[in-house]
Amino acid sequence: MVLLYIVIISALILMVLLFIVASKIIVHFDSTSSDLNVTLLWLYPILKSVISTENDIFTLSIYIFSKRIFKKQLISHKTKTRNKNLLSKINPTDIRISAQYGFKDPCFTGLTFAALNMIPKFFALESLYQRPNFLASNDFININATAKLNLGRFLLELV
Repeated sequence: MVLLYIVIISALILMVLLFIVASKIIVHFDSTSSDLNVTLLWLYPILKSVISTENDIFTLSIYIFSKRIFKKQLISHKTKTRNKNLLSKINPTDIRISAQYGFKDPCFTGLTFAALNMIPKFFALESLYQRPNFLASNDFININATAKLNLGRFLLELV
């Protein structure tokens, strides 16, 4: 009976922490190696989930206390409207973006630089760091971004 109370109290504490402690989202994209990683950390090392690309297939891995407990390939369904609704419900804060890019055509690099400078006017960014390469011999884009997300509010929005 005491064990049941401990489990119930632990579950309630974790549910309260879900609303109090914001999770950290880390996004890394590298166009030269077609590498995309999205990592979600909550009370790290308690919970870590990683979505990564392996051979153009998205894979979800979930870790608890740095031990992988779940790994599954994600199957894409033709639900574009559902994905748009999901993206509109995400309300991240403390967004920081670091972008390095270069294109063979310096004009296109300049246009990209100008377009990215307009992003803070429409979205609340904490910081935007750009490093354009106007003399690039190959096209490349490297993006590192971090944000904070309140998982409790996000999960309530989904329901």
